[in-house]
Amino acid sequence: MNLIKTSRTLAAIAFATLGFSSTSQAAVNAFFSAGSTCTGATSALFSPAGPTVQVSLCMTTTSPTATCGHTIVLQSAVGESGRFLVTSPVTLGAGYSDPNSEVAQLPLAINNPHIVADLGGTGSIPVPSTANQLLATFNLAPQSNATNASYVISLNNVSAVAVDADGTCGATTVPSDAVITASFTLNRNNAPVFTSAGSTTFSTTGANSFTVAATGNPVPTLSSGTLPSGVLFNTGNGLLSGTPAPGGPYVITFTASNTVMPNATQTFTLNAAGQASQTINFTNPGTQTFSASTIPLNATATPSMLSVSFSSITTAVCTVTGSNVTMVALGTCTISANQAGNSTYLPATASQSFGIVGGVPGAPVIGSATAGNAQATISFTPPASSGGSVISTYAANCISSSSSGAASGNASPITVTGLSNGVLYTCSVNATNALGTGPASNTVTVTPVIAPLSLVGVVSRKVHGSSGTFSLPITTGVAIAGAVTVESRLIGTGHSIVFQFSEAITSVGTASAVDGASATVATGIPTSAGNEITVILTGVADRSRVTVTLANVNGTGAAVTFPVSLGFMVGDQNGSYFVDGGDISAIRARSGQTTTTLNFRGDFNSSGAIDGGDISTVRARSGNNLP
Repeated sequence: MNLIKTSRTLAAIAFATLGFSSTSQAAVNAFFSAGSTCTGATSALFSPAGPTVQVSLCMTTTSPTATCGHTIVLQSAVGESGRFLVTSPVTLGAGYSDPNSEVAQLPLAINNPHIVADLGGTGSIPVPSTANQLLATFNLAPQSNATNASYVISLNNVSAVAVDADGTCGATTVPSDAVITASFTLNRNNAPVFTSAGSTTFSTTGANSFTVAATGNPVPTLSSGTLPSGVLFNTGNGLLSGTPAPGGPYVITFTASNTVMPNATQTFTLNAAGQASQTINFTNPGTQTFSASTIPLNATATPSMLSVSFSSITTAVCTVTGSNVTMVALGTCTISANQAGNSTYLPATASQSFGIVGGVPGAPVIGSATAGNAQATISFTPPASSGGSVISTYAANCISSSSSGAASGNASPITVTGLSNGVLYTCSVNATNALGTGPASNTVTVTPVIAPLSLVGVVSRKVHGSSGTFSLPITTGVAIAGAVTVESRLIGTGHSIVFQFSEAITSVGTASAVDGASATVATGIPTSAGNEITVILTGVADRSRVTVTLANVNGTGAAVTFPVSLGFMVGDQNGSYFVDGGDISAIRARSGQTTTTLNFRGDFNSSGAIDGGDISTVRARSGNNLP
């Protein structure tokens, strides 16, 4: 290694590690050039993971400046490291034949902060001042992560040229450094895309024009398919012009192409205004009360009598299938009626808007009736239509020839008490929302009897502030290690597990609880009301499974038990056994909602609303699972 090369290498290391710099006293102007010469463009195109891009670093010096070598350290913009690699070979310019390869390893990633790798070279004879002097040519390999529209590669501030001091290139006096700066822009190739409309109308009686436009990088070239008589297309500026013959509509295929595949094609419709017009007579359906029933549409195209198609402009409120509207939500529904036209008639369109207002719920779908001691438990499913308003309560009514009974609840099943044993009752259910009570369901018959005590259901019940009490149904008959129901709400003062029986409770018996490891879980003393027994769990750990067992209910003996297993994991509002992004997104989407039967599992703190506390709760537990 000669003296000048040694000094260049040490200088590059000093600049990079200690932050040294020098001020150029020589007239040196460095610049990048696309290709292997100094007369190329100031930018170049690339494709991610595509072919290498050849770039040269050049400089122009003015007399009496002569140079003996150069230090070249490349860097990317901040945050864009590793998008391009310098690959072999690096070709040095004439006069700099000795590469500074001791600190360069190829392929080399272009990073920021930069990698201390000198891609320059050294000469032993001074190179006289000249314009467009080639320093080095690089091959830049774009990587698959180079997906931005453009990138800038520049010289790090350790880059410099060695300015000869005495005509010996370091034989007696070490050359001085002149810092050089330059940058080069790499623009990503983009496939062509049409940006102009896909149709227009030309008059058959006068001159017309329309500009077809497409974008891409490189700028795409436009071409057309077969044109109608009297119409011309200028491929240079995209101008479609002329006077078409009557008829149409005419279909023209335009193509936009550049070096990036795929080419873009556009099926363009040219309507001729010489066609006859038509009108769509569209009957407004009028204000509709929200229901599951569809709304028929009626429109006629005159005088063509061609078929009319329909589409919804307000799909959040209503949708269209064929010629029928399905109501989605309350609001204004706007429907577009369209006739595409043909060779004789121009296209036509019309629209109608009508309101969808709330109404009472539809009739619930009756299920079964289970007889009990002086009671009947009625199961049902919600009506097909809520009337556009949240159903607040359901009412079950049971009538016999001599007596009747009724009960209400916010979900199925509902138990009607106070009935007479041995008497046949006919039972139905109706639903109520803010607008009133809807029609009754079909009926089911039941005869209450004194029957053995049986477990009807189990729920986890909590009071959610002023919004009321909400119960989570718990699936029974599931082993503790199985697909248990998950309670996602915070424990607060305790979890109230409510056992619902077929008969009125006269003796609560005993309650016990164990976790998945058979360790005892603290419980309160069970209490009863009607046919329910409530057990409050006070010592439940989050992310645990628990089996709660009642024994000797109504004096049935210690051997008669009623166990139920469930899981506890705060934040798992959808019961997936994981707290993840889906739970976080669901709670954010409901933020600000008052707690209802539809969202109470997300009111983790039982405040009566989905709020910031619930969002914080689920985010803090993201990644938890139920073992």
